Amino acid sequence: MFKKFIKMMLVLTCFVLSATGCGMTTNESQSGNGKRIAVLIQTNNDAFVRDLTSSIKNAASEKGATVTVYNSEQNSEKQIKQLKKVVKKRYDAVLIRPVDADNAQEMIAIAGKIPVVFYNFQPSESVLKANQAVYVGPEEEMAGRLQANYVLKHTSKQELNVAILKGQRGLVSEKRTNTFKETLEKSGRSINYVFTDSADWEEKVAEHQMELFLKTGQPCDVIVANNDNMALGAIKAFKKAHKKLPIVCGVDASARGKAKIITGEMGMSASQPLKIQGEKCVETALKLIEGKKITDIKGSTADGLYVYTNFKAITNSQDLNN
Repeated sequence: MFKKFIKMMLVLTCFVLSATGCGMTTNESQSGNGKRIAVLIQTNNDAFVRDLTSSIKNAASEKGATVTVYNSEQNSEKQIKQLKKVVKKRYDAVLIRPVDADNAQEMIAIAGKIPVVFYNFQPSESVLKANQAVYVGPEEEMAGRLQANYVLKHTSKQELNVAILKGQRGLVSEKRTNTFKETLEKSGRSINYVFTDSADWEEKVAEHQMELFLKTGQPCDVIVANNDNMALGAIKAFKKAHKKLPIVCGVDASARGKAKIITGEMGMSASQPLKIQGEKCVETALKLIEGKKITDIKGSTADGLYVYTNFKAITNSQDLNN
């Protein structure tokens, strides 16, 4: 009788452990166990965004958190409605890559007490709130600096004719562009900006703009784009016009961008380590959910507003294999 009782207790113990998920191989180390994170993206048509979203999903899964992705399809009004839905469903935190960074303040107000992590598309610092509504992503100035340093290293011309393809209006585009220009101008060389316009991150838009530029007959030594898509559009335009390619620099080190680096059609691209960025997004969100400060996260700033990740210059096959 006593043996039967012991057996019954062992069975019950095993049942309880399996039902609660406790024990030696449990989620004790998974700080996000049971937490629900909403991820708002602006599009799913961009390979970079898809890869970053996958990185976030993987990082959340490793921490035991669940992720639901909402695609706004480049519609800011739709993104606002999605955020309201997220609030209604009482998610524990929300990651937002905004369609329009100017909507950040409204989004923070809608989220209320739900922690907000803007990622990869930086809003104005004035709207962020320490350890409540923060930004995770690359320090955008680094991308422009890497591009300028590459240009200065790979041409000895003292007078440079430069075309710039900017992304969507906002801090990301401005910081990449302005730092590129500042770094270039500090070299003491004569810089002529023969073309500067926004191509909204889009390859086709950039291709069309470069086609119009080429019709002016102006010289061009350098094309710098705020992302690889626009750099690829510029390359297409030059090739279609049978014009010699200038130095071309992009950002993101996309698969297609890397292919152009291998062929020599693109000089360099500033790469964002997406795995690290995804991990930082989830780590930051979980800290905020727990009501903790983010200042002990590597790359964070003392004011509790930012967690920065780095860029790396990808310039040749050796870089591509690292």
